[in-house]
This record gives sequence, structure tokens and C-alpha cells, in this order.
Amino acid sequence: MTKDERIALVIGHWSLVILVLLALAGCSLGAPSAAVSGQVPGGGASTPEEVVRAFFEDLRAALKDRTLANDERRGQIAEQLANYFAPNERDDQRVALRSALDSFVIGQGKLDPSEQLTLEVRFEDFQKLFEDDDRAMIRPVNGSIYVLISRTTSTGVVTEYEDSVGFDKILGREDGAVPVVRIGKSWFLTEG
Repeated sequence: MTKDERIALVIGHWSLVILVLLALAGCSLGAPSAAVSGQVPGGGASTPEEVVRAFFEDLRAALKDRTLANDERRGQIAEQLANYFAPNERDDQRVALRSALDSFVIGQGKLDPSEQLTLEVRFEDFQKLFEDDDRAMIRPVNGSIYVLISRTTSTGVVTEYEDSVGFDKILGREDGAVPVVRIGKSWFLTEG
């Protein structure tokens, strides 16, 4: 397989992961992120910003998880991330997340041993664009996915591919916002 074919395969699989993980329309992970104080059991949070922040923080941690190649671990991560969605959407999201993570790991396996893939979820903060009684739109400020494929050679590290894709492009929304819904007293991600 040529360098360009490997890059296309890995980027193609990662694009699938992005689209599935963020079909929102619009360190180690054992339990949902404890970084968010307003988080409630089941993956929701007490404010719209908190549930979006927790999801993206856990997604960031998942991409750095050194045990992602482990089948059982991928299942745990998919379950955890799916729990941020509204309860009626979780089964579909769990299957989609698991499939995307499996495809991503397969794509990583296509890299040569001297190649390294770095994926990083980046954001500065979270801004509420809209909120009514039970719906809100939250924008990750300067949200993007950074992709780097590098190769270690006898002369050092060489960059083969580098790009940063904004959430606005990933989500297909100019504002790059994520929809959330309130169910009871808790906020959850929603497909739209």
C-alpha cells in the first residue's frame, strides 16, 4: 500500500468516526468525565454547556486512550460516549460509535510501524447560542479536530499529513453548534 493510500484510508476512517461521533446535526475513561461538576448519572448534565463539555472532554481522552485497540475497551468507550445522548437515541448511537471506533482502529492498523497518527479534539470554551425551555444549541469555541500523520526516519520525524478540521465543517453547520435537549432536569446531546 502506498503512502497516499494509507493516508486516504486512515483519513477516510477518521472522517467516518467524526461523522458518526458528531452526528449531532447539526488518562482512562472508566466512568463519565468527573471534570464537569454538574454531571448527573446516565451521562447527562445540569446545564447544556456542561453536557457538551463533558462529551468533548471524554472524546478527547478516548482518542488518547492507549488501549483503544482492545475490543472490550472500545465497547466501554462507545457505551460511555453514547450515554451523553438522549436515552431514546443511545442504542443507535452506541452501535454507530462502536462501528466508527472499530473502523478507526482498523485504519490505524494500516499505518507502517514507523508512522504515527495523532488526533486531537481542540476547543477553547463553550458558548450558548440559543436556549428555550427544553432545547439549546452550544458551540465549542474554536472547536476542531487536528490530524497529524508523521513518520520516524533515520534523519528524524517527517510530517506526511497535517490538517485541522473545524466543527463547522464536521457538523455541516456554519455556527459549529451542537444541539442538546432537556429531559426532566438533565441535558443530553441529541441528533437534532
